[in-house]
Amino acid sequence: MALFTDWVDVANDILSKCHFNLRLRKVTDCNANVFVALYEAILGEKVPDYIATPGSQDDVHNVQSVIDSLALDYLQISLSHITGERHLLLTHYSPVN
Repeated sequence: MALFTDWVDVANDILSKCHFNLRLRKVTDCNANVFVALYEAILGEKVPDYIATPGSQDDVHNVQSVIDSLALDYLQISLSHITGERHLLLTHYSPVN
């Protein structure tokens, strides 16, 4: 359980440095809105293909759009082991990757 607590601390540190008035208490608090907000704050651009009216499938789509853009536009490496659906279903691997 300490691993997830460490990741919550890292996430809160990043949120603080991006001037977000948001604190995560647990890994499951990191939802699609957090991913989108961090992407836009750090990269200074809108998430490609963002769907503004969130629902459960739209949240999966928005997280996947963040992951795909990072992989293709910035990192130029495969992030196929991380999916929006896996993250939002809260597997033990996806949120910390």
